[in-house]
Amino acid sequence: MPNYTLLDKSDHSAATLDSDDSFSHAKHFNVVTVGFNEIASISGCMPLVVTTDVSTNTRSLATVVGFEEFGNVFCNGDKWMGHAVPLSIQCYPFNYAIEDNGVSMLIDTSSVRFSSAGSNQANRLFASDGEATGLLKRYQSMLADLVTGQQQSASFLSILDSLDLLSPLDVTLHFEDGTTKIISDLLTINESQFASLTAEQVFDLHSQGLLLAINAMMLSLRQYNRLVQLTQGTDNPIKKVGMKLVTSE
Repeated sequence: MPNYTLLDKSDHSAATLDSDDSFSHAKHFNVVTVGFNEIASISGCMPLVVTTDVSTNTRSLATVVGFEEFGNVFCNGDKWMGHAVPLSIQCYPFNYAIEDNGVSMLIDTSSVRFSSAGSNQANRLFASDGEATGLLKRYQSMLADLVTGQQQSASFLSILDSLDLLSPLDVTLHFEDGTTKIISDLLTINESQFASLTAEQVFDLHSQGLLLAINAMMLSLRQYNRLVQLTQGTDNPIKKVGMKLVTSE
């Protein structure tokens, strides 16, 4: 389990952070949250969907990176197998907490990449004068983008809900051994409902910069084929994937 603590230049003055270009910490992930500002880059690499936290009944914009049987199919040894990486994965071992006085930066001190007093000076988080190093500044910038994007996502999903544009999506996996599995806890854009919007509603979406995002989400479902390709070479790969929108009609 992660052990997130507030990043502090006094407590972590000598801390270092090793690099991990394979993002191995995410090797067991199947779905991760993404920000609205990531839609353009992520949609051409992996499927974009909407998930629901049943305990809080809140929805999140997310991307599919794998399946339970395979873990994260983009994690392959020492190499990430996609041209895009979700910010929530890139930012690790950092995270954030929103408090009354703003956003606080957290770090997972249990990460194997973290050392409270590492020997590699090039990987330090703080310089000798207590200022953030270039390494830490890069993470601070990514984390700021993550916070902004996820806040924008909440507004985006609220608008999709108000227009009744989200419907359940059933994804059927067909494995080489003949077995099948249905994943039914995802939501996506209902194309029929989208096509039935009035000209005024479409114009409003366009003026808010949301029309391209909606189209990107719909087109991104094609990337399930990419995920299928990345299971090849395993003991029981996925041979094809089927998708069905579940409507109330």
